[in-house]
Amino acid sequence: MNDPTPSKSQKPETRQPRWSFGWGVAAIVVAVLLAITAWILLRRGEDEARQAPADASATVAQLEVLRSALAATENLDLRSADESWSTLHQQSPEDASIALDRAINRVLLVDDLAAQANNPALDAEAKTSVRSQLPKAIAAARDSVDDAARVTEDQVTPLWLQTRVDLHEAALLPASMTKSLRREIMQRLVAAVQGEMGEDPRSMILGGSLIEVLLQMEDPIDGLPEDVRSTASRTLATLSDQHPDNLFFALRAARLNIESQQQQAAKYAQRSAELTRAIEPSLARDIRALGVTPTELVGQITSAIDAGQWPDADASMMQWFNVLNGTELVKTDRRRASPHPLDRLSFDTLRRLSADLEAVSPIQEGSEQATFSVRPLGSEDVSIIQSIDFDLDMDADIITLTSAGRLQLWQNDGGDSWSAAGELALDMEATGMIAADMFVVDSSSPQRLRSGESTAGRHDTFLNLVVYGDAGVRIVRIDGRENLDDQEDRLAVVSEETGLEEVRSVTAAVAGDLEADGDLDLVLATEEDGVRMFCNRGNRTFFELPGSSDRFAGGDPVTAMAIADIDRDLDLDIITTQAASGQVGILENLLHLQFRARAIPEIPPVPGAFFVAVEDVDANVSWDLIVSGPTDNTIVYSQTADAGAWTVDRVESSATQSPAEAIAVADIDNDSWLEIIRCTAGELMMSRIGPWGFGDWTPVVSDSDQADVSTIATGDFSGDGTIDLAVVNNAQAEVWENRIENAAHFLDVRFKGIDDNASGRVNHFAIGSVLEARFGPHYRARIVTTPSTHFGIDGFEQADSIRAILPNGLTQTIRNPPVDMLVEEEQTLKGSCPYLYAFDGERFRFVTDCLWAAPLGLQVADGIVAKDRPWEYLKIDGREIRPRDGRYEFRITEELWEVAYFDEVKLTAIDHPANVEVWTNEKVGPGQIATPTIFAFADTQRIAPTLAVDTEGRDVTEKLGAADREFVQGFDRRLRQGLCPPHWIDLDFGDLPGDAAEPASQDKVYLVLTGWIMPTDTSLNIQIDQNPELSAIEFPSLWVPDTESPEGWRNAIPFIGFPGGKTKTIVVDVSDVISRDDSRVRIRTSAQIYWDAAELVVQETAAEYIEQPLALESASVGFHGFSSAVRADPTHPETYRYDDVSEQPRWPPLRGKVTRFGDCLELLRDWDDEMVVIGAGDEIRLKFAEPDQALPEGWVRDFVMHNVGWDKDADLNTLAGQQIGPLPYREMKSYPPGPDGAAQSEARYQINADHLQRTQSFREFWARE
Repeated sequence: MNDPTPSKSQKPETRQPRWSFGWGVAAIVVAVLLAITAWILLRRGEDEARQAPADASATVAQLEVLRSALAATENLDLRSADESWSTLHQQSPEDASIALDRAINRVLLVDDLAAQANNPALDAEAKTSVRSQLPKAIAAARDSVDDAARVTEDQVTPLWLQTRVDLHEAALLPASMTKSLRREIMQRLVAAVQGEMGEDPRSMILGGSLIEVLLQMEDPIDGLPEDVRSTASRTLATLSDQHPDNLFFALRAARLNIESQQQQAAKYAQRSAELTRAIEPSLARDIRALGVTPTELVGQITSAIDAGQWPDADASMMQWFNVLNGTELVKTDRRRASPHPLDRLSFDTLRRLSADLEAVSPIQEGSEQATFSVRPLGSEDVSIIQSIDFDLDMDADIITLTSAGRLQLWQNDGGDSWSAAGELALDMEATGMIAADMFVVDSSSPQRLRSGESTAGRHDTFLNLVVYGDAGVRIVRIDGRENLDDQEDRLAVVSEETGLEEVRSVTAAVAGDLEADGDLDLVLATEEDGVRMFCNRGNRTFFELPGSSDRFAGGDPVTAMAIADIDRDLDLDIITTQAASGQVGILENLLHLQFRARAIPEIPPVPGAFFVAVEDVDANVSWDLIVSGPTDNTIVYSQTADAGAWTVDRVESSATQSPAEAIAVADIDNDSWLEIIRCTAGELMMSRIGPWGFGDWTPVVSDSDQADVSTIATGDFSGDGTIDLAVVNNAQAEVWENRIENAAHFLDVRFKGIDDNASGRVNHFAIGSVLEARFGPHYRARIVTTPSTHFGIDGFEQADSIRAILPNGLTQTIRNPPVDMLVEEEQTLKGSCPYLYAFDGERFRFVTDCLWAAPLGLQVADGIVAKDRPWEYLKIDGREIRPRDGRYEFRITEELWEVAYFDEVKLTAIDHPANVEVWTNEKVGPGQIATPTIFAFADTQRIAPTLAVDTEGRDVTEKLGAADREFVQGFDRRLRQGLCPPHWIDLDFGDLPGDAAEPASQDKVYLVLTGWIMPTDTSLNIQIDQNPELSAIEFPSLWVPDTESPEGWRNAIPFIGFPGGKTKTIVVDVSDVISRDDSRVRIRTSAQIYWDAAELVVQETAAEYIEQPLALESASVGFHGFSSAVRADPTHPETYRYDDVSEQPRWPPLRGKVTRFGDCLELLRDWDDEMVVIGAGDEIRLKFAEPDQALPEGWVRDFVMHNVGWDKDADLNTLAGQQIGPLPYREMKSYPPGPDGAAQSEARYQINADHLQRTQSFREFWARE
C-alpha cells in the first residue's frame, strides 16, 4: 500500500491576495428534527495531535479582545475599536494581521472625519471641530500604515491605505499645495502600476486609487493637464492589460486614450464591448433610445478613432460610458478596483487563535476514529450512487447507476434492511446524475394534494433525476407512491420535448433557481460548448439563455460546479473547476438571467480539480470553497464585508501522495465542524476542517475491503442522527453505517413549499436557501442542496434558533426549534407598499397601504415594465382617527423588502352629513380612470344587490350586502400567488328607481366595490410569462347581459381598475354601459381578489360635503421596526399591530442611501423632486393641524390623504431592485431612467444629497454573533 500520509502546505505564509467581485411568501413548512443522542464529553489524551496552549486564559482574553475589535470596526465604532487594536498591537507588534486591521480602522476614522467635515448638514461650529481632529487622526493613520508595511509581505495594501490618507490630507491644504500633493500621489501610483508591484493581482486596487486622484485633478472645463493626461492614458492602458476582465478599467482606458488621441483607444473600446456580452440583452433595451445597437455604437467609436475623428469618437464614447456606468457589471468591477476598507480586513489571527483554543473550546473536536459497518446492496457494475428520498417518507433511500446506463432504486426499509424498488434501462451511457424537482407542482398524482393523503411534514412533490453523459441529458420521472401497481412504472424517462435534446458531452450539472422565479433551472457543463444554462418554464421544459458562456470551453471543460449566493447579494452564482488547468472560476449572476464567466486568479490552480463545495468552514459568515483534485485539497477562506463584496482572504492546501477519485464533505461526528472524506491508496481517509485549516488525515475504519471506492454519497440512512456513507466499492453499491459511539446532538432541517396554495414563489425543496444555526455562542451556516440539511451541534441540548434566507430574499426564524414538531410560517409578503397607521385616541391603528399605483421597475413580463402613477387620494374613515393636542397623527412605515419615495403628503378633512358616504376615485390603474374626484352618496341613493352569486353559482348575497369583512373568494384554487383561474361575481340590483330605469335617463349610475388583492411580484410575473401553460393575469372587467353572446354576457368595460392592496373601495361609473331594464353586472378577473361588498348608486345630484385642507405642522423620519402581523383567515388581508414590534433586521440590506433620521417637513410640502426616501424598518411621523371650521350638528368627518411618491420592491427581478437609487422624479419617462435621462437623474440625486445620509447595515443582517 502506498503511504497515504499527506503533506500540508499553506500558501503563502501571509494570506493570498484578496479578490472581490460585485455582489407575499409561499407558506413554508419547516420540519426540524432534533434527535438527542447519548453524548459524553471526552477529554483528550496527551497523544492527541492538538494540545491546549500553555497559557489558555491569556489566549482566550486576547481572542475576546480581537473579536470585539473586529466587530467594532465592522460596525464603524472606530474609536472604541482603536483602543482594542492598540492593546492587541502592543501585545503582538509583529502580527501582520493585527497591524493591518489596526491601520484599516484608523484609515476608516480619517474617512469618517473627512466626510463629516464636508457634510452640508453640519453647522460651521461642528465642521470646525471635526477639522481640528483630522491632523492627529491622519498622523495616527500614517503611523499604523507604516507599522503594517513593516511586518507584511503585502506591500500593495499599505500603499493603497496610504494613498487614501494622503488624498484626505490634500483636500485640507491650500489649492496650490493640493495640486502638488495630488500630482505626487499620482506619480507614486503610476510607478507602482508600471513597476514590479503592478504584476501582483492585488494591484487592481491601486488602479481604483489612481482613477480617484485623476478625477480630483481634473478641471471641470479644461480637463487634465496634457502631461498628466498622457501619463494617465498609458497607465490606464497598462491596468486594463494587467486586469483584462475588468470593465471599469477598460472604459476608463478607452476614454482617456481618446482624450489623448491615441489609436490604442480602439482596443479598449472593443474590449469594453466584449466584456459586456453577458448583459447584451438588457443593454440593447437601454440603448434603444439612441437608435443603435451596442455593437453599432462601439463600431461608431472605433471607426471614428481609425479615421482620426476624435470629437466624434469622444461623443460616441461618452454615450457608451453613460449607458454602461449604471450597470451592475460596471459597479461590480468598480468595487473590485475601489473596495471599501472593510473588504480588506484580515481574519488570519482570529483563525489562528481559534485553532489554538480548539482543545478547550465548548465545541469539542471529536477524538474517536470514524468507524463504519458495511451493508452491500447487491447491485453490480455500479458507477454512481446517490442519496434520495424518492418516496417522501423522510428516510434516506439510494439510487444507483451502472456504467451501461441502468438506474436502480433502493428503498430504505429501516433496521438495516433494503429492498429493490424500481429500475430503468436508459438509452445512453451516463457519467453523472442529480436529483431535483423540475416541476412546480407534483406531476405524478395531481389529486394527491386534494385527497389529503400527503402528510403535512413531508415533501409532497417527487424528485426528478437529471442523468447526463456524452449522449446528452435525460430527465427521469419518479413515481414514489407506496401502492404502485407495477414497479416498472416507478421510473420513466420524460418522453415529451424538454428543450435539452440537442445537448451533448455533458461533464457536470447543477440545478438552482437562476432568476429567483420559484422553479429550478439547469446549468450544464459540456466538453465542446462550455457552460450552457437552461431556464425552466415551470413545466419541465427549458429554453437556453442567450449568451450561455463558452468561457470554459476550448479543451479545458468544467469538471464540477457548485451553486450558491457566494457574495450574499441574494442571487445565485456558480463556482466551477477545470481539470486541465486546475482553475477555479465563477459564473457571476448579474440578475435578469445575465451571467459573467471568469477565472478567480487569486486561487492557485488545483491540478486535476474535479470537486468543489461551498461551505462556511470557519463560521465567519462568509462562504468558503473546498476544492479537490486527485492529490490536492484546497480550502479558500474568504470574508464578505458587504453585499457583492466577496474576497479571498487566505488559501490553505493539503496534498496526499496517492490519488483519489471520490470526495465527500460532511459532519461525521456531529461536533459542528466538517470533515473531508476521500479514498486514497485503497482506503478512506478523513480530515477535519475548520478555522485551523486541515486536520490530520486519519483512516476510516470499516469491515469492508476498501479496494476501489470510486463514489461517495452521504446521508442518514440509519435514521440515528449521524451521517452515514453510500459508496461504490469495486463497482458494488454499499451502505456504510456510522458506528461512532459518542456522536453529539444534531439538527436535520427540512423545508417544504406548500403546494396546496400554489404560491410558486420558492422551489418546493427550497434549494439554494441559506440555513443559519445558532447554539450557545456558536454560528454555523449551510446552503440547502438536498431536501434535508444536517447540522451537528455538539453537546448543546438545544439550538437557540434556525434562520432561513430563501432564494427570493424572504427570511424565517424559528426560535428554540422543537423536537419532532412542524412549524408553519404564515403566508406573508416580501414586497407590497408602505403602511399607513393613524392615532385613534388610544394607539396607532393600521389603516391601509399606500402608493399602490406607483411601482418602480415592476416587470409584468420579461422586459415589459408596469406604468407608474405617482399620485393617489386615499379615503381615511374618520372613525379611525382622533386628534391629540389639536393634531391628527399618522405614521407611514416601510416594513417589507422595498424602498419608498415620498415627495408630497397632504391631508384634507371631508365633512358631510351622517347619512352620506364619501369615497375617492382611487383605484389601481392609469390616471384617466382614477381622475381625482370626491363622490358623496346619500343613503337613499345606494342600492344593495338583491342577488349575488359566485363562479360556482353559490349565493353570496349576504356576504356582499355590506362591508363587514365577510369576504367572498370567487375561486376554488390558485395557479400562483396572485393568479387564479378566471372567476367572477354576478350582481343583480333589481329594478332601478324612478327615472333611472328609463333608457334616456341622465342619472349617473356608479358601481361601488370593496375588496382586497393578494398580488404577484416581479419574479412570479416572470415565471408566469415563461410558462406557456399559464395565461397573464386578467384584471377586473365589467360585463353586462347580452342575449346575442353565446355566454350571455358582453365585456362592457375591459378594465375597471382594482383595489390596491389591503381593503379599499373603488367607484366605477357604469352610467353608459348598464342596461336600464336589466341591472345585472358581472365582475370577472383572474387576479387573487377577495370581495367584501358591492352596491349600486343612482344619483341625480351629488350629496353635500365640505373640504378643509389641513396644515402639515411636523414631519420626521425615525426608526420603527417591524410590526407583528394579524390575519383572521386566508380570505382576510394581513394587517399589523403598530405597538407590537420587532427591532431585529428582517430583510437583506439594499445598496445606497436613505433619508437621515430627523425633520423632513420641507421635503414633503410640495411635489418638487425633493423627497423622503425610507427603507425597511423606517417610518415617517406626521402631524396635521385640526381644521378651523367645526363640524355642523349631525355631520361627521372623514379624511382624504393625498400622497405623491413611488415604491420599489426589492424582488430580484425588479429593475434596479437591489439598490435604493436611482431616484424617481416627476418628469421621468421610464424607470430606471435610460441614457437620455441620466443627467436629470443625477440632478435629482444632487438636490437630495444633503439628507441621503444613512445606509442599511450589512452586518446587522448578516451578523456574526
